[in-house]
Amino acid sequence: MILREKQLKIMKEKESKKVKTVEELSNFPFKSFQEFRKANFEGVAQPGIDRGVALNWAQSGIYSPWILRSQTIFLMLLPYIAALGFIVWAIVSKTWLMLLALPVLLIAFFIFHPSSAVMFGPIRSLLIGLSFAGLVYAFISSKPSLLALCLTLVVIWYAEKTIYRKAVNYLTKAVCEHEDLLCILWQGRALNIMFFNGNRYWADWK
Repeated sequence: MILREKQLKIMKEKESKKVKTVEELSNFPFKSFQEFRKANFEGVAQPGIDRGVALNWAQSGIYSPWILRSQTIFLMLLPYIAALGFIVWAIVSKTWLMLLALPVLLIAFFIFHPSSAVMFGPIRSLLIGLSFAGLVYAFISSKPSLLALCLTLVVIWYAEKTIYRKAVNYLTKAVCEHEDLLCILWQGRALNIMFFNGNRYWADWK
């Protein structure tokens, strides 16, 4: 009983320490939430959201429509669905070379991620281009295995591109409407403020 009371006391203390208004945030470039909203509306500054955090929020269904939540779940299951499809195809058709598609799909899922554009740059662009070129070639030359592989690669690329963008857009819009959400993301270092002149502010640095 005493232990339970101590736990509740600690939880209450943590809850009381949570910052819920912009005025309490450290290093935030605006004095109030209304001032931030005005600057965002005028195009002076805009919030930047971490893609991974935005996707997690979308998966939870908070500040996002159910269709986006469904899309994020599909994105999570996509590599497993694709891998299972190729395994079943290889077993049924006894074309064991189809299993070589599995490491290709794994690599593609990693490289096609939007964040990989900075790290891989031209290599990522080349792989995307080859996926589309292979899709066209496989369709014209009637090569079903190559067509399936290239089509899957294109779907992975498109799914990652669109779903992450939608998740970021919805959460960015929510940040501009809900002060408590802005505070949570700012303190969690998942939010930054970008100004039109190139200046960028984070919770712990400018």
